[in-house]
Amino acid sequence: FPGKSVPTQTKIGLILLLAWVVRAGQPYLPSLHLDFMLLGLVPSELGVGLLIGFTVRLTYACAELLGASFAQATGLTMAQTYDPSKGTEDPVPARVITLLAMLLFLAMGAHRTALSYLIESFRVVPLGQHADIASSALIFVNYLSQAMEAGVRLSLPVVGVALAVQAALALVSRASPQLQVFSLGMGISVAAAFLTVLGTLGDAAAGLGAEMQNEAPRIEEVLESAAKPQETPRGTP
Repeated sequence: FPGKSVPTQTKIGLILLLAWVVRAGQPYLPSLHLDFMLLGLVPSELGVGLLIGFTVRLTYACAELLGASFAQATGLTMAQTYDPSKGTEDPVPARVITLLAMLLFLAMGAHRTALSYLIESFRVVPLGQHADIASSALIFVNYLSQAMEAGVRLSLPVVGVALAVQAALALVSRASPQLQVFSLGMGISVAAAFLTVLGTLGDAAAGLGAEMQNEAPRIEEVLESAAKPQETPRGTP
């Protein structure tokens, strides 16, 4: 996992381990010699790795948007907890939803899917072949819109209940100004939002699982787009 919680030595060790596994287990890789010619392969291979990593990151972004919406709806944005993966402080409900999504990510084997496609990328985009990174820009815009749509859609029940409670409290306060409704409004809104979260947590987990199932076809589409040969303009010899 990225972030400051994982030491740099561990990341380097994981990269070297993956490189050794790929080189030992893939017979179609060409024989390479350690020389300066390998430096020319670094940008293309780094770009392919960034494409796969960013695709997985966008798949996981739905949970972060859902958690932020839950925190805003429950009114618990003041309570902050440190998130070591990003080096920032997040609201407690957002952190809980993020941890739930991480458990789903591991339980569904999405990490194995990402590693499998990482190894398969050496066949789709062989060493030495130019990867068209720029062709994936519009694809990532589509993935980002899908992740935002899924996060907003899954948070609608909690946001709707919170809005209804706030509107009801405003109407009561308007009808009876002598009642100090807003002194109890925080507790009422938090209780209503938490009950709604508990009631819709199963559906939210199912929605996150359905979003994570799109990881494999998304990575496949990105790799196929990067592996397409560039078209030569007409009139070019």
